Amino acid sequence: MKKIHVIAHTHWDFEWYFSANESLIQLIYHMDEVLKALEEGIIDYYLLDGQLSILKDYLEVCPNKEDRIRKLISTGKLITGPWYTQTDQMIISGESIVRNLKIGIDMAKDLGGYMNIGYVPDSFGQSIDAPQIYNGMGIDKVVFWRGITKEISPYREFWWSSEDGSEVLAYNIKNGYFIGGNLIYSEDEKWLMETIEKDTIYNNIPLPVGGDQRYVDFNLKSRIEEFNKRLKGKYYLKESTYEKMFDDILAEDKPLNKIQGEFLYSEDSKIHRSIYSSRYDHKYLNDKVERRLIYQVEPLMVIGEQFGIEYKNQLVQNIWEVILRNHAHDSAGGCNTDKTNKVILSRYEKADQMSYSTVDYLVRKISESRVDSKKNDITIFNTLPYTRYKVIKIEVSTKDKNFALFDGEDKIEYQVLNRTKEYSGVISRNKEDYKKDLYYYVTKIAFPISLKPMGYKTIKLVEGEQSFTETEANVDNYIENEKIKIELENGKINIIDKEKNKIYKDAIYIEESGDEGDTYDYSPPYNDRIYKFDFKHSIIDTKHGKYVDVIRLKGNYELPKDLESRKKDLIDSYVEYDLQIELTKDSKLIECNMKINNNVKDHRMRIIFNTGIKSKYSYADTPFGYIRRETVPKHIDDWREIGWKEEPTPIYPMLSYVNLNEDENSFTVMSKGIKEYEIVGDRKDKVALTLFRSVGYLGRPELLRRPGVASGNQFKYIETPDSQLLKQLHFKFAIDLDRKFSPYKIKKKYINYSISTPYYQIQELNKFTNTLKYFVSNKLSHKLPNEFNLLDMDEIDGIIVSAIKKSDNGDGYILRLYNPSKEFIKNGGNIKINKTLESIELIDMKEDKIESIKGSNILNIGSFNPKEIKNYRIRM
Repeated sequence: MKKIHVIAHTHWDFEWYFSANESLIQLIYHMDEVLKALEEGIIDYYLLDGQLSILKDYLEVCPNKEDRIRKLISTGKLITGPWYTQTDQMIISGESIVRNLKIGIDMAKDLGGYMNIGYVPDSFGQSIDAPQIYNGMGIDKVVFWRGITKEISPYREFWWSSEDGSEVLAYNIKNGYFIGGNLIYSEDEKWLMETIEKDTIYNNIPLPVGGDQRYVDFNLKSRIEEFNKRLKGKYYLKESTYEKMFDDILAEDKPLNKIQGEFLYSEDSKIHRSIYSSRYDHKYLNDKVERRLIYQVEPLMVIGEQFGIEYKNQLVQNIWEVILRNHAHDSAGGCNTDKTNKVILSRYEKADQMSYSTVDYLVRKISESRVDSKKNDITIFNTLPYTRYKVIKIEVSTKDKNFALFDGEDKIEYQVLNRTKEYSGVISRNKEDYKKDLYYYVTKIAFPISLKPMGYKTIKLVEGEQSFTETEANVDNYIENEKIKIELENGKINIIDKEKNKIYKDAIYIEESGDEGDTYDYSPPYNDRIYKFDFKHSIIDTKHGKYVDVIRLKGNYELPKDLESRKKDLIDSYVEYDLQIELTKDSKLIECNMKINNNVKDHRMRIIFNTGIKSKYSYADTPFGYIRRETVPKHIDDWREIGWKEEPTPIYPMLSYVNLNEDENSFTVMSKGIKEYEIVGDRKDKVALTLFRSVGYLGRPELLRRPGVASGNQFKYIETPDSQLLKQLHFKFAIDLDRKFSPYKIKKKYINYSISTPYYQIQELNKFTNTLKYFVSNKLSHKLPNEFNLLDMDEIDGIIVSAIKKSDNGDGYILRLYNPSKEFIKNGGNIKINKTLESIELIDMKEDKIESIKGSNILNIGSFNPKEIKNYRIRM
């Protein structure tokens, strides 16, 4: 007899074609019904979608219901957790996913307990790194719907593992979390049983009864009783939970397939392969805030606490909670109405402002509290745990146009990039009233500096002396340094790798096409025109200097203004572009900064990189490693015939880089916020990064790439004019040329490229150097050293830092490390800590102790399995 586990639940989209504020009203009344149904025995169990954010919102409005909720959770009737929000897994950083689970689990434990299952009923794909994240949280079972194919697993039950050996028992609800609605509405019990039984091995099968923002089915017991009578013993339906189902499955003890990899396929459900480029403005901000929180805010707080500045754990968690709400799968995807996306954008802006101001405050407080603090001292911070030697750019405010920089007794030669004259007095309508002695200069400069890990150093600025070189502006068609040359030849950008004596012809150009898709998916118009643009008609501005060379290309791309004009091949609008390409002394990294002022609707713009590397596979980073993907998917030509829900276009997600490589040639494109790529060209040798998509509808039916009903809402065209992105957009990306593909080296280079070095100049001329400079601030009561270095990972090889933070309970500091490669590392090396230590512990991601580690101020991290994550608690 088959045991059918009837699981009453709701899938509560945090926001979608409605805002979270709007659905909160329904949630308030819905939860009242849930509590009543559970307390009166109308239903036995209820799954609250595995996320705590909605429960937190409910309790903020109805705090008087907390005791009732605690009782229902502690008795196992109301089931919640482990997530804070139902996160996207494909374009959200690994550290964010960890924090999502940690915050969700902690909140649920405080209320009485949590479901120890990785429950993701609707996320658009499952990450290759999910099993190791789950295991790190003590989770060894997972339930999901989207992304798998029968070729990967012919059965719904299987063991899913990561390269590090982590493993979870997975159950794939292929018919969706809403299939159980047929228990309530349908009288065809035979069809329902055959449907949910298909492709299963075990005699224990889930029947999820619920749906989007669905009410409680008060007649659930009577419907179960009626179906049991009709089924006459072949099947037995019983109210249950996923935890009880897994217990019964494990008791059967049947052999299962073992699988590795990501699940990003559309055989049984839409997967929305091109959602990664919807609402680029959101994705850019998310990327920026994630990086700042992980690699600046938290490390700065650790540094600050060494001097008595309290680590504000709750402040950090508050900022995390703001962006984690935006990581819910629809929110992260951008497949929402304009009113919802406005709320999402406002949350990103809030998190951006809070994290930026936190950095500002700590940098200033430490800088002004140093023992020899003097006017024009510049304190520069390194928030990364390894020495950084790089050319940095800072702005300084001085009375004198001429000044010199000193590192100790050594004079620093710097390059002047830009200089403006500003006024420090009271502003007036008549500038003739301004006093000459109140003017000062703001100068942007570049210079090389060596910064010790996890600390800061101070350099001196002396006015009246001189140690600078000017930047030479001209109309050359090239820039270069010792390793790379960039030249513009007949409008085409060529890259010359001097070390390898290799030329990449027409290396960077723009491709523009129509987009008749929606906020879920790109889809080419039925009548499309594709345009390729080089930089032939650009206005060229080239600057050469001792440390930095820049070529700037400005112009317009003339285009059809919308789909109607595109059909007619009518050029009646334009897009402004401003591309800056920069080379820094001694670096092979080609840094690009591009601004596009979009005036065109319903189109997609991609930047193409001509690598010259013919490839069967691309390589891109994942939450805690990387993945190899086919450039030509297996079913790209027959997906319609075999009944897939959408085209398996080789459009893929990335977090920060994509790579092509062969023999002695590796070409990597990095980005700060661009999350989508495709390998294109007849030889599959070109990397296409989707800069942005401009679309005007939440969902559209009958797309060329996605036939059938509209996604989002099947019954109404919902216009989203804001998703046309008719505004200026900012893109930051870089090219790294090397001989071999190394996930570790690329990730370390990316972190070094994407994380700035905060700094502070002691001066009173310019009160607006940062957000909080205008306000007075007390110095610390004790003096701080002029230089400081807390933690040193310079000896570490092959291992990436994911987090340096204080433990959530305030007991010690957390250091999270991972091996991003698929190679075993025999000895990762030593970490030096410049403080007397009380203890070091190996812990899990929940911050629970695994074992104690011997050591003084040296931590030997030992061996790492492929893609293994390790967590340490250090008490000082």
